[in-house]
Parts: sequence; C-alpha cells; structure tokens
Amino acid sequence: MLSFSAASYVSRDESADMPALIKVFWGVTGLLMLSVITNDIHHFVLSVTKTSDTSDHISYHWLYYVIFVWSFVVTLGSFILLIKKCKLSQCRRKWYIPIIPAAAVFVLIIVYYICDGSSPQIYGISLYNIQEIYLFLYMGLWEGCIRIGLVPSNTGYNRLFEITHINAEMESADRKTVYYSIDYSDTEGNIDYSRKTYTIKGGSVTWSEDISALNRLNHDIEDVTELIEGENDLIEAENKFTAEKITSETQNRLYDKIAQHTHPQLVKIDEIMNGSDELENKIERCLLLGTYVKRCSNLMLAADNCRTMSTKELYLSIKESIEQMGFLGIACELSVGEMKELSPGKIITAYDVFEAVIESVMDKASALFVKICPDETVLLAIETDHEVDTDKITIRNPYLKLTSYTDDDIQHIALTIGGTVNG
Repeated sequence: MLSFSAASYVSRDESADMPALIKVFWGVTGLLMLSVITNDIHHFVLSVTKTSDTSDHISYHWLYYVIFVWSFVVTLGSFILLIKKCKLSQCRRKWYIPIIPAAAVFVLIIVYYICDGSSPQIYGISLYNIQEIYLFLYMGLWEGCIRIGLVPSNTGYNRLFEITHINAEMESADRKTVYYSIDYSDTEGNIDYSRKTYTIKGGSVTWSEDISALNRLNHDIEDVTELIEGENDLIEAENKFTAEKITSETQNRLYDKIAQHTHPQLVKIDEIMNGSDELENKIERCLLLGTYVKRCSNLMLAADNCRTMSTKELYLSIKESIEQMGFLGIACELSVGEMKELSPGKIITAYDVFEAVIESVMDKASALFVKICPDETVLLAIETDHEVDTDKITIRNPYLKLTSYTDDDIQHIALTIGGTVNG
C-alpha cells in the first residue's frame, strides 16, 4: 500500500488531497491487517498445531490467500499506475525492466510457499528469509522505474552543471579544470564580477556573480554623494559668510553705538587740542576724557556678551579715571562696598554719571570723594566741593534715580536703584 500510494502521487501536487480510491484501499488494507492481529481469536488466517514429533505445523486458511492475492494485486497496480502516469514514450517502451527483478523475486516467493513455508536450504543453511525477499521485490520494482526514467531521481549532476547558466567551473585538487558551465568565462581581475570559491570533496568550485549593475549603482551613488558634498560645501560657505556678515554687522552696530555714546568726549578732546591752553594742561585733560572713552568702550563691548556685570568693573573704570584726575591737582578718594552683580546698563549709566560730574568740576573742584555701593539702595555716591548742575545730567536707565543736595558747601550726589528718572 505504501508503494501504491507513492505511485499515485507521481506527477501530482504533494499538497493535493489523497484520492478517494487510495483511501478505500487503505481501509481494506487496514481491515486485513486487523484480521491478522486478531487471528488468535478466529484463526481465519492460519493455525498452529502440534504434531506427533512435538513440532509445530502451520495450516493456512482462506483469509491468508485473500491477503496474498490482495498484496499481489496492489503491487501490480503500483507498476501499472506508474506506467499509466509516465508521459515519455521511451520510458514506456522499457516497461519490462522493472518487472524483471520483481518477477525474479516473485519466483523466490512462490518457491518459498511450495517448500511448505520454508526457504530452500543448502547444507542446512537457508538461502533467504521471506521478509528480505519482500523488501527486494519493492526495491527492484522502484529502482527499475528510476532507471528507465519513470520516477525522477537525483542523477545527471555533471550534465546539469554543464548546461547551467551560472558562470562556474570545478577544479580538481591539482588546480585542473574538470567541469565548467556553458556560460563560463574567465573573470579574474574583472571588477564587474565577484569571484567566490568553495572547497568541495576532491577539489573546489569557483563561480562568478555579475555585479556590474551594482557597480553602476555605486558609481551613481558616488556621483550623487560628490554633488551633495559640493552643495554642502556651498551651503557651509554661505552659512559662514552669512554668520561673518551678521557678526560684522553686529560689531559695526556696536561700534557705531560706542562711537555715538562717546562722541561728546571725542568732540571735547578735539576742542581742547585746538584750544590756546598750555600743552601740558591739554594733555592732562585729554587723558582724563580719553580714559573715559577707553573704559566706557570696554564696558559696552563686555555688556554685549553678558547679561550681568560685576560692580568691580565700575570700580576699576572709576579708579583709572581718578588716577588721571590727580594730574589736574584734584584730591580724590575712592571707596567700594560689597561687590554685586547688576545689569550692564546700570553699570554703564553709573560710569556716565561719574564722567558727567568730573567733567563739570575738573577745572574748578579741589576735592572729590566717590563711594561705590555704600548700601543696598545706592549704586554710586559722589561728594565734591564744587556745585554740579545735576539737572543737566541725563539718566538713560529707567531703573536708576539721581538725587542731589548741598550741605556745608559740599554737594552730595547719589545714584540710587529704583524710582523715576531725574531729567
């Protein structure tokens, strides 16, 4: 039945359902197998009796012969089914080749039964066992079908390798070409082919894969990459130029702002240098104004890069200006309280107020006392022995307030944090 089932699936889709006829045959075969297994109950197949010499005597009954005939019919049906499904006339003409070994084995089976269920013997040795003979029966039948081409088999590898459309060759262990495909060509050194070698028994196989399309694709990718890199370089250069332009414009605006802020002092320096005073006096006064221009420019440059500024910067700026006032014969004193962080605008405004005061008194005052952050509310306190018109001092920061009063011919000027602008 296994042989018959295999024959029914030749040239048939393996996923197809089993034919109804095969199912019926398997049902009959299953009943016959069940009858053999239950023979001890009904003895329809065979029976064993003891003879006078205490040996066993086997008697075959009607069901045994039914099973024998059924096996013969199904086996013969396997061959007939194979011949019927074969579509090659040259294979059908050799139908007798599988029959020859099967018939020879069948004769041995007949001899076995003629000899009363035992194998012929030579010198007391059995020539064969019935189980082996049955195996040879089906082996001969199917091997014969394979040989004549009724059943496809894994043969003809050499010819298959030769007619394949891959670019390959087989070499022996001594590097001699044994087989090569019909499309074989020597591709060694050709960049459009990828050569691969695999070791096999007795030698090696080498095949080449056409990678020209991949090379063209890689070349196109390289071209596009170069184009993108060129565009990126242009974009980077453009961005750099734009950044430099923005930086330059920002610096120019800052320089313009500084120039505008210190313009009054620059004008005064020019007027002083063109005046009729002595050169020494001109230089001393110009140094004082120039110190303010330098220090104020530094403060404004530093303020452009930070959000807060220490009052120490105000202290250093005023200190340098006071040092220059000493050359004008004005006694000056500077003190500083606790350092704190303030907005750059407040620091610059405080220095502007100080500059406005000293410009008013530099030719008239004899003493000047300056305090930076003497308490929490006061940013700058100035005491001088000459009156200063504080109404003419402009406060550019709305969070600072300028106050002034005179006591014992000493004018006290204070720049406090908070309040309204004193114009």
